[in-house]
Amino acid sequence: MVMTDSMEQSAHHAAAAEHHQQAARFHREASRHYQTGRDYAHAAHQALTAHGHALRALEHGQAASALYAAHEGSPLPGYLSRSTGGSESTAVASPKVLTVAEHHTIAADHHDAAALHHQAAREHGDAEHYVRANRATNEALKHTEHALFHADQAAMHHMEHYGSHPSAELA
Repeated sequence: MVMTDSMEQSAHHAAAAEHHQQAARFHREASRHYQTGRDYAHAAHQALTAHGHALRALEHGQAASALYAAHEGSPLPGYLSRSTGGSESTAVASPKVLTVAEHHTIAADHHDAAALHHQAAREHGDAEHYVRANRATNEALKHTEHALFHADQAAMHHMEHYGSHPSAELA
């Protein structure tokens, strides 16, 4: 059986959604370990596993996105793209310093959102609504980038605080 672009897109979206769900689960497990102040080595392992799933999700998401280039859904028409205009206020709030557990929780939330966007993209693609599918795919990829950012921040925080003794527990 020859796989059509639509079938291939659907398969990529399904795989991406599954990897995002797995990444979210592992990030939440890592967050729980940091919240309880125990077993940082296991938390780091959970985070590494989440990162692997995130990279696989990204790979499938990018592959699905590339397939839309053959359809009218890419690039997005101007009326569907986001505004790039500046905001009226230029004030920037100082960023809140997040804990490693909070970074993992936020990464998990972004993975959940990405999975939902991939599921929506799959449904739109199956219905041959390629512009909508492409937009949902782009939203999923944005959430993937945010999840990877927070995972990186959690890893840096881990190395700064627990790097020399990864299995140490708080007293």
